[in-house]
Amino acid sequence: MRRIRWAARPSAFSLVLSVAALLLGYVGWAGWEQGVRAARGEGAAGTFVASSLSCVRHPGHESCVCQGTFHPDLPDSPGSQEGAEDERGERAVRLHAADRADCVEGVEIAAVDVGAADRVYGPGGSREWVFSAVLMLVGGGGAVAVVAGRLHTRPGTEARDTTDG
Repeated sequence: MRRIRWAARPSAFSLVLSVAALLLGYVGWAGWEQGVRAARGEGAAGTFVASSLSCVRHPGHESCVCQGTFHPDLPDSPGSQEGAEDERGERAVRLHAADRADCVEGVEIAAVDVGAADRVYGPGGSREWVFSAVLMLVGGGGAVAVVAGRLHTRPGTEARDTTDG
């Protein structure tokens, strides 16, 4: 008969690996709701007006940061209250996943505030939820792999009684 037993003592490496895996999973979980809201376009509708654009070219693509101001459609719309905000609800933000075509200085485009402190999303939404899902899968899978790695299958006939009485 085979018995499954825990390894005698977890190594420091397996403990650090477990904590790192769980932290990855936590980061994914923390961003999950906001990522899903961004994908669905749920949040406070408004307008984004670009004020500056800075782009960096990477092999195969270009990554841009578009800074500007978000103006909510409703003055009492639910959104993040952080950042530079005035009495009309305007605040300085960046447009997530912007490219050169989206970020023309002074031009208004539709945007959605899903509750992020420093960014809003364009009408096309976002696929941030994919990154969150990957982090949760990798974090959870890593933690399971570490636990499973501590289990050993050993051949044995009888369970040893380790009590003294």
